[in-house]
Amino acid sequence: MRSIQLTAFGLDHLKLADIPAPRPKPNEVLVRMEAASLNYRDYLLISGNLYRGVNLPIVPVSDGAGTVVEVGEAVTRFKPGDRVTTFYKSRWVAGAMRPEWEGADIGGPAEGVMREFATFDAYSLARAPAHMDALQAATLPIAALTAWQVLEQARLTTGQTVLVLGTGGVSIFALQLAKLRGAKVILLSSSDEKLARAKALGADVGINYRTTPQWASAVREATHGTGVDVVVETVGGSTFAQSLETVGMHGFVGVVGFMGGGELQVPLTSIILKRVRVQGISVASLEQHERMLAALEATQLLPVLDEVYGFEELRPAMEHMIAGKHFGKIGIDFSR
Repeated sequence: MRSIQLTAFGLDHLKLADIPAPRPKPNEVLVRMEAASLNYRDYLLISGNLYRGVNLPIVPVSDGAGTVVEVGEAVTRFKPGDRVTTFYKSRWVAGAMRPEWEGADIGGPAEGVMREFATFDAYSLARAPAHMDALQAATLPIAALTAWQVLEQARLTTGQTVLVLGTGGVSIFALQLAKLRGAKVILLSSSDEKLARAKALGADVGINYRTTPQWASAVREATHGTGVDVVVETVGGSTFAQSLETVGMHGFVGVVGFMGGGELQVPLTSIILKRVRVQGISVASLEQHERMLAALEATQLLPVLDEVYGFEELRPAMEHMIAGKHFGKIGIDFSR
């Protein structure tokens, strides 16, 4: 069967390989993979900046969707013909994350989805929403669940205001999910074209951070000086100070990304006096994922797909993501 393997760190070392098709062991499910979607953590793995101790070669990419072909002994969650997606934190079934559950993440250090057939533990999979095709369903495991968890932890409700940074996968899902909760959304982008697209999706206010580099003042002006209730902080060190400035009393900052730097200095007095909650978010449990799926099906929400590439086009797909040109998610169609 076809597979993409990373033989050494770097985009130059993504190789097409022919490997044997697996068979499911007890508690495993064999899936015919049909689609994948990209996340920045996939590039971090490929570039060698994440999990440097990973065993190479490895099949990259965390998020995928497909159809169950066969189930191993003792599997009751799925049956042949079921449509499924991968579940990134494959040991985190419910409750709070525990240290001993680390180290089984699909797409590094565990094998990823860029192969025509793959076996997974039954609890490393979730059902695909009935109203989504495989490409759409493949966008959910990391980006959608991360956005969902920020809003859950923030306890976002009708009439509150959310600040979203950028137009990547997590940001666009946060926009869509916040609007479902009846919230107002302020979105930042460096592109007026992307701001127009975000407004068409429901964003109430768009701010171009290139033409308005001190965007925190513009955000507070848009909230009549009270500040936002929630920040979906997808960038990190380079934006955190301004994000904190935008938050109102008892606000919430969900930190989900660090592309803009992993180190920062924060004014603790601002956090204390405004009673701000700052929380790191790294996806969520399978239990939360299934709650999200129920909400997506009830509302018929559809992900926003940007470009879609073929199975053997992983490198140009990665380059498209790294360039930051996308709006929403980048998909991989295994039939192309």
